[in-house]
Amino acid sequence: MAGVANGTFYNYFPTKEAILEAAGIHFAVGHCQRIDAGYSHIADGAERMAIGGRHYMQLALDQPELARFAMSVAMSSRVWDEHIRPYVYADLMLGIKQKRFHVASKEAAMDMITATNFGAIRSILLGKAGRSHITATAATILRGLGMSPKDADEIAKRPLPPLPPL
Repeated sequence: MAGVANGTFYNYFPTKEAILEAAGIHFAVGHCQRIDAGYSHIADGAERMAIGGRHYMQLALDQPELARFAMSVAMSSRVWDEHIRPYVYADLMLGIKQKRFHVASKEAAMDMITATNFGAIRSILLGKAGRSHITATAATILRGLGMSPKDADEIAKRPLPPLPPL
């Protein structure tokens, strides 16, 4: 392993699980940063919300093992939310500020967004859903945030901006 003794990792991480958690969070933060850079020219909070979730669902289609790893870390990590949540929360707050979203509670909205995206990614990874599920899930989240079905569907169908290279 790159000329480094296995025990060296334990100078920085107390367990194998901690190493995996750090790797998963590092990947997810990098993916969020790429998504953020890819839609930096988009000012609409609703479109940004749809893009972020769609990119994670697309990852499940394109790189299922990587998505499966990220999801396993997300479900078990106590620190995942402090690193990933700010990206989603910023888009939620932007949509609320722009009066695109109408939610009873910001925390409940975050739970709905997270659970719906996780559920969709799980369905894709299990082979129960395909590409059309990505658009449908994004539209469902936007509707759950208070958008009209017409507006939510139109935004969810917009072309997905490419991710900048690593």
